[in-house]
Amino acid sequence: MRVPLALLTVGITALAQSSPGLPDAAPGATIAGGVPLRVAIEKRVAIHRAGEPFRGRLVEPVYVFDRMALPAGTVVEGHISEIGGVPAGRRIAAILSGNFTPKRDARAQFDAVISGGVRISLTTVPSRGTAHTTRLSTPSLAAEGRKSNRQGSDETNRAAVLAFRTPGKMSRLKSRLFSMLPYHRQAWTAGTLFDGVLLEPLVVPQTGRLEAQSGDPAVAGPEPAELRARLVTPLSSATAQKGTTVEAVVTRPVFSPAHTLLIPEGCRITGSVREVRPARFLHRNGKLLFSFQQITLPSGKVQSIQGGLEGFEADFDASLSLDSEGGARVRESKTRFVFPAIAATVAGLSLHQDVNAQGVPDQDIGGRAESGAVGLGLVGTVLAQASRPLASSIAFVGAGFSIYSTFIAHGRNVVFPANTPLRVNLRERGSGSGSGPMQRNGR
Repeated sequence: MRVPLALLTVGITALAQSSPGLPDAAPGATIAGGVPLRVAIEKRVAIHRAGEPFRGRLVEPVYVFDRMALPAGTVVEGHISEIGGVPAGRRIAAILSGNFTPKRDARAQFDAVISGGVRISLTTVPSRGTAHTTRLSTPSLAAEGRKSNRQGSDETNRAAVLAFRTPGKMSRLKSRLFSMLPYHRQAWTAGTLFDGVLLEPLVVPQTGRLEAQSGDPAVAGPEPAELRARLVTPLSSATAQKGTTVEAVVTRPVFSPAHTLLIPEGCRITGSVREVRPARFLHRNGKLLFSFQQITLPSGKVQSIQGGLEGFEADFDASLSLDSEGGARVRESKTRFVFPAIAATVAGLSLHQDVNAQGVPDQDIGGRAESGAVGLGLVGTVLAQASRPLASSIAFVGAGFSIYSTFIAHGRNVVFPANTPLRVNLRERGSGSGSGPMQRNGR
């Protein structure tokens, strides 16, 4: 009995080894919970009711340790999860500008990804969308960024092109004119970008085996020059203090020219705030500068680095910029002074009363319309026709509000939300192509 049993065991083992499916079967890559999926929608989504479905695409690949789990362009399905109200302060400010339908707090939630023709269910935290996202770099990398933006695109990265397309002057002019209307239909425009943070781990099938890594990969070759990471610690120039701890997670593995793994995805980098200036009255904006000093490897070993902020992504409307030292600050266009000047001029002219040849006061329909427009937009244009004193009052209120918000009010703070994508430079400032500053001595 022992001999036939042994032969049967050998036969089953040989059959399993000769099966074409078993040797190539690939384990799934598990994307940890808390990792954001950056999804941009390709078509306009009207916000009518919760539960409305839509589709988008990943604008950035998702990596697990040393390889890509989800490529950019992967289709993602989602729905409008909730449509909230409008805070009282924002509603009052909108009404003073003649807008009686301010934007409601609508959020999206994602339900599935289509990977390799397979629909994989997932659950994400409801997230707000950003209509226009901009990629900022230090002046040394500005030309490189412009060059990459001019490269051609295909259907898979069309969502990314729409998400990072800077609105032109005509687009901003149209937005300004539409904002003067009392009624607005709310919608997410094509290219609106969302950060869908996974609530649970996501297992994605892979087409190849994950190769085991041995030794200490971070010191196994030439030093990398740049890291892609996402911010874990939310920062604001209003609340941050000098020395505040800053943490981020590496989102893309870094390889040497010989394809040796140097830094895998998931490593934590730690740093601190070096300089901070909160926003103040008289419209003085904030500033924030931070850097990274340590990296924690998967083995638990900690190494010293000198990582400066080289670039990040932000809402275009936040008006952020990045200087050569890696400091982020708010830089607003000088054109913001144009409207207060126009409003003050219109308010002054509203006091002047024209009369005709017979000495009868002129109705001055056009002048009243201008006076009402600078105060309450289209609504003010209609209300100002009731009387000249009312038109003048509306104009002075609008001019005063505009002058206060432009010159006297509190400035804007620099805000880095959690999961902000970062580019961290591992070379010392001012060094050309020298070796990176990662230290060999672990701690």
